[in-house]
Amino acid sequence: MKDQAVLVAAAQKLKQHNIKATPQRQGILAYLMSSSEHPSINMIHQYLLKEDYKVSLATVYNTLELLSAAELVTEVTIDSAGHVRYDYFEEPHYHMICLNCGRIDDIYDDCYLKLEELAAKESGYQVISSYYDVHGICPNCQQKQQNQQKD
Repeated sequence: MKDQAVLVAAAQKLKQHNIKATPQRQGILAYLMSSSEHPSINMIHQYLLKEDYKVSLATVYNTLELLSAAELVTEVTIDSAGHVRYDYFEEPHYHMICLNCGRIDDIYDDCYLKLEELAAKESGYQVISSYYDVHGICPNCQQKQQNQQKD
């Protein structure tokens, strides 16, 4: 990754949220900002080690907790191996999650925010946060199922 622009943007995001911008935190946030794979803690750790960061698994875990509390990243889902997957959350979007292979796709549409407004209006709650995930079968798995049915 070592993309300086992404590392600088990560440092700025950390500072905006009053989080000390250590190299490890910058690396973790920059990776999430530039990744579309919704990585697990282990995936993030392995990536950082490959990029020559001196970082422990505990540091990755603690940093993700800190970033989640600051609402810079979100926990998306638990994959089939039992690992929590993470996503950088700057632009409103929701997730399509395949129940078969675990694929996660981002859908950049903020229509679910209207549901938040309706829920708040009807319940009197002040909405702090919400996450909208849709579970189904991805096109690749649908195709595989159709091919199996033909055989």
